[in-house]
Amino acid sequence: MRYTRSLYRSLVGTYCALVVGPFAAALAGVSGLLDPWISLAVAGLVAGGLGYWVGNRLDVERLATSLPLAVPPVVLPLGYLVWLIALLAHNPGISPLTLLGRPATLGVLAVGPAVALVELGTRSVTVSRIEAATVLYSFQTRPDKRERRITYGALAVGLGAVAGLLGVLVLSGQASIAAVLGLLVVVPLALAVLRSDDRTVVVTDAGLAVDGAFTGWEEVDSFTVAEDSLVIRPRGWFADVYRLDLSSGPDPDQLRSTFESHASR
Repeated sequence: MRYTRSLYRSLVGTYCALVVGPFAAALAGVSGLLDPWISLAVAGLVAGGLGYWVGNRLDVERLATSLPLAVPPVVLPLGYLVWLIALLAHNPGISPLTLLGRPATLGVLAVGPAVALVELGTRSVTVSRIEAATVLYSFQTRPDKRERRITYGALAVGLGAVAGLLGVLVLSGQASIAAVLGLLVVVPLALAVLRSDDRTVVVTDAGLAVDGAFTGWEEVDSFTVAEDSLVIRPRGWFADVYRLDLSSGPDPDQLRSTFESHASR
């Protein structure tokens, strides 16, 4: 699926507005010279406009699919969590609506457009590479049993840790804030993990795409094709290892032959 330049520009503009606006509000609040909300509005509009303008001159797809360039914009907005934690520590009786109305909360929301840019950029590059190649196989699958156990175990541990933190808030008399944070954190986390059960695999003569991420044959370090599973190990320290269920996919012998003739070159 291709994405228009205006969509990329809108996401870049939104990201800049959400990152810069709260920072300007914080500076205004510290100085006491300007109203923080006026500063947030003005800085957000200016930064959003500049981001929209710059977005037309950036190769967003290249930036979004380069790990060193994509990670900082995603991680940067999480710094606003420190602001929120400090706010909760100094204002134990703060209400959920007040918390949601703080500039720092808007800053955290900048993670959304940053992740969207990475996702859309990755999928757009994948589509273009598939269109330029010859498709050999295309099938729907899911992670194999081992991968699913690891995923569900990690989800249980993560949700347990979040539940413990929310429990501390409840014991501190902040049950309403615990409910709001639980809704904002637990539900998206669970949905993000559970949706990973569905995988689309496209094997071409140039490489393979797994759930929107394309890996060229020259990037495949090793692979294992069994009767009911396919394991692909791309090169690189930070590359995902794909462990896929083949029980409803193509014939394992034919798939093994394809991998041997392309990945071993």
